[in-house]
Amino acid sequence: MRGAAQEIDPRYHLDAAARTIQLLQAVGEHGPVSLAALTTKLGWTKPMVYRLVRTLHSCGALALRDDRYSLGPVVINLGHAALRSIRLVEVARPTLRRIHEATGELTVLTVLDGIDVVPVDLIEPDHLVVVRTQLGSRRPADRAAAGHVLLSAFSPEELTALFADHVFAPAASHSVSSLEELLTRVGKARAAGYALIDPETTEGHRSAAAPVLDHTGRVAAAISVPVPSARVSRADLLTLTREVLVPETRRLSADLGHGHTP
Repeated sequence: MRGAAQEIDPRYHLDAAARTIQLLQAVGEHGPVSLAALTTKLGWTKPMVYRLVRTLHSCGALALRDDRYSLGPVVINLGHAALRSIRLVEVARPTLRRIHEATGELTVLTVLDGIDVVPVDLIEPDHLVVVRTQLGSRRPADRAAAGHVLLSAFSPEELTALFADHVFAPAASHSVSSLEELLTRVGKARAAGYALIDPETTEGHRSAAAPVLDHTGRVAAAISVPVPSARVSRADLLTLTREVLVPETRRLSADLGHGHTP
């Protein structure tokens, strides 16, 4: 069933994008479907539908067999990724809650998107002075403890290729300033099983993060605890990381199947 339509400011509405989603939904509900049947169901002109399905087919979003269209591998992969993300957030929520209750600090579940980190769930503290993070916001992975943990899944060669065109722009005194430095820090995070950056994105903030592994051993996410430096010392954050954060992320990794043998 489709979700309820949401009102949107006309200034931010892109008709081509909306039509693309409508067409993919129609194919998903009625496919495999012919061009003629799809045109009838959508109520658009045949040239409009034809141009859109040809474009989507060329991108791998639609598959064509016997003159009938069905969802292609790109859309199927996106659907699987969405399901994994939903499951991850659901399974990780109790872990976030336990870490938050043990530390009293902001606790964030983060995933990697390209070379950016993106928070997908968080629990905020009641303190007046806190590190602010918004769900869905993006920042370069090289500037975040969670980013170093997530990047630890890549080999030095893969990281070199991934950051080939990246311009390192340090945001704090201890920010990464070069690819060589990033490789060193990610290597340390990989060896230690966690990352601690002090200061992190801005002066006055420090953060620790540990990896969440899935059943294949892949780093699926990171959980981080960003704190104001004035309230939490580096030594206390390190203790918190070793005694709370790392054990809890290992427990969550086990819940996701890591370490289980068939």
